[in-house]
Amino acid sequence: MLKMKRFDKILEQARMNLDIVILPIAFVLVIVLMAVSTNFKFLTYGNISSILLQLPELGLFTLAMMLAMAVGGINLSIISSSNLAGVIMAWFMVNIISPEASGAILVLQLFFVVIGGLLISLLLGAINGILIAYVEVSPTLATLSTMILYEGLTLAITKGKVISRLPQPFVELGNGSLFGIPKPFYIFVVAAFFIRTMLKKTPIGKYQVMIGSNKKATAFSGINTRRVLMQTYMISSLLSGLAGVIMISRYNSANARFGTSYLLLTVLISVLGGTDPNGGYVRVGGVIAALFMIQALNSGINILGVSSFVSTMFWGILLVAIIAYRQWVSRYKEKYLSRLVK
Repeated sequence: MLKMKRFDKILEQARMNLDIVILPIAFVLVIVLMAVSTNFKFLTYGNISSILLQLPELGLFTLAMMLAMAVGGINLSIISSSNLAGVIMAWFMVNIISPEASGAILVLQLFFVVIGGLLISLLLGAINGILIAYVEVSPTLATLSTMILYEGLTLAITKGKVISRLPQPFVELGNGSLFGIPKPFYIFVVAAFFIRTMLKKTPIGKYQVMIGSNKKATAFSGINTRRVLMQTYMISSLLSGLAGVIMISRYNSANARFGTSYLLLTVLISVLGGTDPNGGYVRVGGVIAALFMIQALNSGINILGVSSFVSTMFWGILLVAIIAYRQWVSRYKEKYLSRLVK
């Protein structure tokens, strides 16, 4: 028993050391490569500001996906639930808020609309949680089903059209800056700090990792795994809703198709950042480092004028390569470290 505990500790430490070494090196290489390839246009203030403006919504979606993967699941409905909540918020802003409203009254009305949208996100996450934790549908099938459901509801509300011309104070949230840094970036930093604290310092965070490692053993230890799974998918959906707030604010409109290209990237960034696709191992710091690296790489690709179809193919190849590499490294380490323990 002591040997197994020692083995698990050594294996975990080795994985952490690998991520700590590889990610910073890869990040620096990407920055240098993009800078040289774009004749240093990549390092201009305008481009860096653009990266910080675009990063928060992808970052929030990635945190949402990371949480679902931490418990051994996946959340394919993060984009569709975000768009549904966003469309409902936009509809209320355009049709319910009085055009004559201004000042503190307008801000207060917008505040309640946003809170309502986030509560809707929690409800959508609860539906995922019920299907996965209580009905015991596999996370892939459950969230695939709700992805289609939420997208259908969004299309029914918008009839395939775009809801635009949102109130200016709300648009300022997604496009304004504070001390030269885009406002959405501050929201992402707060959310990332909250998630990291939850995973490292709170019981629910520790239970999430335990469930991802071994759900049955966690249940036998007296932990209510169903409740933890329910809470996990609700928090995941809440992060998606927050991303939706930033997204419709930045675009000054809401639509059922916004952010569809993010789904693959969230899985890619989570795995690249050290999250185990099978659950039980997650590093928020690694995911954030991977997020910056992918966003920088994506920005450089856009500057070079590479087709979005080619970049999507590249992300898919990179994801397959990372998963295969991590699987190979994990097996190699297990064989090597098991000899050390013996």
